[in-house]
Formats: sequence, C-alpha cells, structure tokens
Amino acid sequence: MPISDIVLTIAALLIVIACTQPIARRSGLPFTVVLGGVGVLIALGANWLLHTTLTDKFNEVAALVINIPVSSATFLDVLLPILLFQGAITIDVRRLAQDTIPVIFLAVLGVMVALGLIGGAVSLVSSAPLVVCLLFGAIVATTDPSAVIALFRDLGAPARLTRLVEGESLLNDATAIAAFSAFLALAISGGEHEQGYILKQLFSSFSGGILTGLIFGRLAIFLLTWLKSFRAAQVTITVALPFVVYSIANTYIETSGVVAVVTSGLVLSAMARSRVQPETFKFFQETLDQLAWWAGGLVFVLAALVVPDLLSDFVFSDLLTTLVAVTTALIARAIILFGIFPILAATKVTQRVNNPTKVVIIWGGLRGAVTLALALAVTENHLIDPQTQRFIAIQATGFALFTLLVQGTTLTSLMRWLKLDQLSPIERAFRTQVLTQSLSTVRTGLSSFAERFELDSQLVDIAIKPYSNRLSRVAEDRSFEEEISDKERLTLGLVALANQEKTLLFEQRLSSVLPHRLLDQYLLAVENMIDATREDGRLGYLNAARKPYKQSLNFRILSWAHSQLGVNRPLAAHLGKHFQFLMISRIMVMELVVFLDLKLGSLLGERPLEILHEILNQRLDEIERHLDALRLQYPKFARTLDHSVLERFAYQEEVDQIESLRDSGIISDDLARSLSNEANSIHAISRPKTIVDIKATTADLLTSFPVFADLQLEELAQIANQLTPRILADDAFVFHKGDRADGLYFIASGAVEIRVGDELYRLGHGDFFGEMALLDEAQRSADVKSISYSHLLLLEVDTFNELVRSHPNWRGKLDEIAEKRKAMNEANS
Repeated sequence: MPISDIVLTIAALLIVIACTQPIARRSGLPFTVVLGGVGVLIALGANWLLHTTLTDKFNEVAALVINIPVSSATFLDVLLPILLFQGAITIDVRRLAQDTIPVIFLAVLGVMVALGLIGGAVSLVSSAPLVVCLLFGAIVATTDPSAVIALFRDLGAPARLTRLVEGESLLNDATAIAAFSAFLALAISGGEHEQGYILKQLFSSFSGGILTGLIFGRLAIFLLTWLKSFRAAQVTITVALPFVVYSIANTYIETSGVVAVVTSGLVLSAMARSRVQPETFKFFQETLDQLAWWAGGLVFVLAALVVPDLLSDFVFSDLLTTLVAVTTALIARAIILFGIFPILAATKVTQRVNNPTKVVIIWGGLRGAVTLALALAVTENHLIDPQTQRFIAIQATGFALFTLLVQGTTLTSLMRWLKLDQLSPIERAFRTQVLTQSLSTVRTGLSSFAERFELDSQLVDIAIKPYSNRLSRVAEDRSFEEEISDKERLTLGLVALANQEKTLLFEQRLSSVLPHRLLDQYLLAVENMIDATREDGRLGYLNAARKPYKQSLNFRILSWAHSQLGVNRPLAAHLGKHFQFLMISRIMVMELVVFLDLKLGSLLGERPLEILHEILNQRLDEIERHLDALRLQYPKFARTLDHSVLERFAYQEEVDQIESLRDSGIISDDLARSLSNEANSIHAISRPKTIVDIKATTADLLTSFPVFADLQLEELAQIANQLTPRILADDAFVFHKGDRADGLYFIASGAVEIRVGDELYRLGHGDFFGEMALLDEAQRSADVKSISYSHLLLLEVDTFNELVRSHPNWRGKLDEIAEKRKAMNEANS
C-alpha cells in the first residue's frame, strides 16, 4: 500500500475520531466504547462495499480501509509507548506512593491470579492445551482503564479511586505482556522449558525494564536541565524518550519495554516538575495529552477494524468459552478486592477501599487494543499452529467485545446507582458557602463593569437578576451550618492551605531558589501534610509540618562523623540544604497568612479562621526558632542565602517585566529575547555560592559563656582544644535520665528542653547543663533534648575533673549554680 494512501487513511480516521467525541458525550457512553463500535461499523461497511454487486464506485475507498497495514507492531511499537508514557508522566508519583501496596496487588498479583484462574477454567470447557489456555489468560489479563478513568473524571468520582485505577494500568500491561511473552515461548516449544521458567522470565523482564527506565529517565532529566533555555528542544526529548526506551529495551536489551517506558515516565513525573519551569512542564503535559489522545483513538479504531477478520471463523459454541473466561476474570478481580484488600486494610498496610469502589473497579476492567494486539501477535507468528491461532483470535476478540459492549455501556449507570458520582456530605454542604461567595462576587463585578462603561441600567438589572435569584435560593440553604462542624471546616481549611503551599512552591520565584532534591523533599512534605490532616486533623498537620526538621538517621550519622571523625563537609552540605528549606518555609507560611485572609476567611467562618491563624503562627514561630539557631552559628552563610533569595526575586521581576512589555506589543520578540538573554547571563554570573562553614571551637567563642568569664584567654584556648562539638536537630535527645554522666554541655547556638519530673525548663545560647551529675558523681537526673538545630560543646568528664582541680574558684561557681538548680527542682517536685 503506497505511503500516501496510508497517510490519507490515518488522517481520515483521525477526523472520524474527532467527530465521534460529541456522539459519545450525547450518548453517555465511554468514548472508547463508541470508538470501538465506529471502527467495527467502518470495517463491516468497507467489507460490504467491496463485495456488494450494487455498485463499485466506492471500492477504492473501501480498499484503503481494508488494506491498511495493521499488525501487532502497529499497536505495540508505535502507539502503546506514547500511551504508557503519557499515563506515567501525568500521574502524581508522590500520591501514587501512598497506594503502592494496593496498586501492586491489583496489577501484579491480580494479573497472576486472573491468568491462572482464566487459563484453568477455560481449559475445562475447551479442547485447547493448558499452556494455550494460560497464554489466552495472559492476553486478556491486560485491562484498559481509559474508559473508566474518563468516566471517573466526568462524574466527579473520588480522586483516590481514579488514582488506584491509573496506577493499576501502569503495571497491569507490563505484568501481562511479560507473562504473555513467557507463555508464548512455552507454547512454541511445546512446554519444553526448565522448571521456574515463567518466574525467571517475569523477574528478568521487570528488573531489566526498571533498570533501563531508571537510566534513560535520569539521562532525560539531565538533558532537560541542560536544555532549560530551549523549550522546543525539551519537548522533543520528552516526546522521543518513550520510543527510544521501548525499542532499546525490547529489541537490544531483550527486557520489558513496557516496564522501561513506565519507569522512565515515573522518573520524569517525580523529577521534571522541579527541574523545568512550571509553564514548560505544563506544555509537556499538554503535548503528551494531545499525542496520547490521537494514539488512543487510533488504537481503538484500528483494533476494531481487524475485529471482523479475527471473528471470521466464529461459531456459536465458542460463546460458552468466552462467557466462562469473562465470568472467571470478574471472580479473579473480586478475590483480590474482597479477599486480599480487607486483610491489608486490617493490618494498616493500605487505606480501606469501600465496597462500591471495589465493585466499580471489578466491572471497569475493560479490555481493548492491547488484548487485540497480543492476539494479532499470535496469529502473525508462523511457529504457532493454525488451531491455536484460531482459538486465541476468536476468544481474545470475543472477550474484548464483551467488556466493551456490555461492561462499558453499563459502567456509567453502575456508578450512578452506587452513588459514586455524588459529592461527599461535607463537600455538598461546603458548596453553599462557595456559591454564596462566587455569586456575590459576580453580581458586584457585573455592576461595577456596567457603571464603568456606562451601560443601560435596565439591561444591567436584567443581567444581574438571575444571579440575585440564585443567591437568594442559596441563602435559604442552611446545610453549611447544619452539616459542617468547626472541626470539619478546620480540616478543609488546612487541606486548602497545604494545596496552596504546593502551588506557591511551583511559582518560578520560589521553585528556583531551592535545589532540585530539596524541592522534591518539600513537595513530599506537603503531600504528607495533606494526608496527615485528613487522617488526624490539626495534630496531624502540625506533626507532618515538623517532620522535616526532626532528627533523622542520616543527620545522626553525619553528626557522628563530624564529631568523632572530623568529617565536616557532608554535615555542612546537609545543614546548608536545611537552612534553605527553612528560609523558603518561612516565606511560604507568611504567604499562606495572606492567602488565608483573602480567600478562606468568608468561606470557613470566624472560629476556624482564628484557629488557622494560630496554627500558621505556631509553624512560623517554630521555623523562626530553628532559623535563629542556625543564623547565630552560621551568620555568613545566612547573609549569603538571604542575598541569593533577593537576587532570584529581582531576576524574576526583570524577566516578568520583559515578558509583559513583549505581550503588550511595546517591544519586539527579538528585543525581548535579547533582554532576557542578558538578564540570564548576569544572573548566572552574580549567583552566590552558599556553603556552610563549620568552624572549630575557639577561645573567642568560649568568652561568650559567662561561666568562663574569670579564665584567661590562654586557658580558654586549652579548653577549646578539648571540647567536642555535637550538632543535633529538633527533637533529638542529648541524654536520658539514668544515663552515665559523660561530661558538661555548653550551648553555642540553639536551645534544649530539660524535663525534671513533670517540669520543663529551657536553656539557650550561652547556657550550660549536665553539671549536677558530674559534681555529685551520679547518674543523669533529667531528660534533655534539642528543640531546634543546636550546636553543643561537650567538655568530657576527664577534662572536666582536671579543670575543676586546677581552678577551684571555677568549681565553686559551678557548685553555686548547681545548688540553685537543685533547689528549684525540689521546690517544683
């Protein structure tokens, strides 16, 4: 078939696909179901035109449709990669990570259970060998979620439901295609493979695909960062990546191209958002969405075109086998959702999935193009006997048609019957407040617009009347006050604040200040705040907000290496990143205060608004405490970091001004490009280096401690050489009650909290603690922990004893302070 005819046919099919969308919307059927039906009708019509004796005027047109070279490679090598990649890069990896276990069970374990049950059941009602039945089970184990996801979004189904199905689709195809390849090899060899061959093939495909996807995904991230000033080049890299990865993985590395494409897409989803400009990443998504829409439409239409050929040998007795396979597939998914998921929820491995959601996921497991593509791959393989080819072609096609024409056409009604298209009670009640505010704003804005442009007052009244009437009806709805408690409104407000924090983070002025890894960490922290708020309200929000500042295993290891081995650079880099994290957190919270007053005040009510202000002020106070401790210890770094933030804002302001003048037509594109390049070059040159300098303890530093006031500088220098630095993060214990006394601690910066019984005491810069156990030669009498980033100096016990022997007056001063502290403790006990 000439290439010009192929191009013409594909272009015509794309026009048909475009015209089918409004038909799907009006009929209420899933778009993919309508596309499949249209494709079958086109194929049947073309066949009829070629063989009818009524006329031969349309034979050339019909031949273009019938003779279009559709093979399994068309679907698997050309159309599937972009569909998989678009699904992977669109999904929010951080949110998907919260449902990792359910997704794995739905996809991997679900496919294996479905494959085994379908293969076993079909082998009981057909004459096909077991290995062929298992091959068929692998082919129909692939689900096409596009119809379900489209319905979920149209009907406003819960976001988590959509995320579960999207996540399942990413791994489902990969698992099923890997199993298909292994069983196809078994079918060709007649089952003459070593024991465990299937598991080895699956492990090899998955591990090799994941590794390939990670490598190429990271390579793409490097190229996108390097090409940050060339958006067209960045988009080209993004579009080409899935085809490069799929071809190399499948053809040259001989591993799973599907897994490799999905993995590379997830890498870009997780990392590219923080490494390219927000508008560029949005352009990536829009471009991939359009390509995927074309590919998805062609997949269903082209697959439908081959249906008549695949069913050409169909006999009525084949229907029993198809129905058995469909029933078994539904049972297999039910086993996972109703058998395995309750156990996972009971052990808190995953969140609970309600029964209506499970039913929709079971019924929504439609089969489509991938199933037909794998069936075509069998019919095209000359090593497979004709009887097996016929069995696979008919059963796979019949299975796909049943899911599309029966399950697909009833899915919308099922969701509505189960009430999954309705808002939650809280959202329904909150709708009243949102409508009140928006309608009032529209009415006021309409009046102002009319007054400004001196429009006819009667026409203005007519235009305003519908909004006034709607506002009156909304005002009569008291569900907001009756159904939403202050606690629920507070939760809504905290989630809104966290979402706004994520939005602010992607603004160019802020996102470019943080290093890429730190930006990813911040985004993950915000996602954790959202989840914690939904589970535990105010307390969950605050605990999640504090988590990034608390002592971690990594920080403990770096601090130990600094104090015991004298390795400073890793800890310095870690502190520098957290310094920047705190700086941006402070800016964020201050921005949230403004957002709270402007956007949420009238929606939430007076009391929730007051509590939200308290929560934000509490966050701000804690951030300031951590920052003050670090600024005191590293003043030079603090000034450098402040300067970098100001310089970034100034640069972005300059770029915004240039773009504004260009968009207004005041300056030409060439001049705007020249000015932007000049701004970029100046910004790159003036960007300061930000490195934390962890200095050794000096005698000058010790003079800031009153307890050393009577010692000479030479003596202080000797003591300074004996001090061991210890750097702790928030919530890290210095020692516990009952511990052996290891020395006397001085606070160079930061603060600690001392718990004696039920009493709490706080000490800060210039204070010391731990002297009582040393002087009494006893165990520690209190718990002491850091309540910010604290830089402590430890005077170990041997050095302390030597010092008190050589300086009796200093020992007397410590005894005096210790007695006062003991008396205070006894008075409060």
